[in-house]
Amino acid sequence: MMMIGITLSLGAVLVVWAGTSYGAFSGGSQLFYQQRQQALQENFVIEEVFFEKNTTGQIFIFVRNVGLININVVAIYVNGVSVASTLTTATTCPFSGTPSSANIPVGTPCEFTWPQTVWTSGTPFYIVVASARGNQVATTMRGP
Repeated sequence: MMMIGITLSLGAVLVVWAGTSYGAFSGGSQLFYQQRQQALQENFVIEEVFFEKNTTGQIFIFVRNVGLININVVAIYVNGVSVASTLTTATTCPFSGTPSSANIPVGTPCEFTWPQTVWTSGTPFYIVVASARGNQVATTMRGP
């Protein structure tokens, strides 16, 4: 009789433990799927890249938000190196400052300028733009 009582009490403890663990897991997964839904609504493209050759050289990167929600650009990489701290933005952008504060509304294009870039004709550039939700857009351009 005592063995049956011990077995039933251990079973009850197991059911309570599994229920709370499942509840915590379920709540975490709900948050995960909500964040992924927002990330799927986010869509942006590197619309164009222009190369300007002068004494220092500049690269202009045009990013357009074509998704359903605003994007927050947090990083821009050129050939695997973060260039966010050296970028400037055009007055046509709906924000001022570095890409870490770039909140681009839906349908809006934004120009990022990378000044003091030394490049030669035919040099390939691999450009990646990353958002706060983890989405990335990449393109490869070659200097004219």
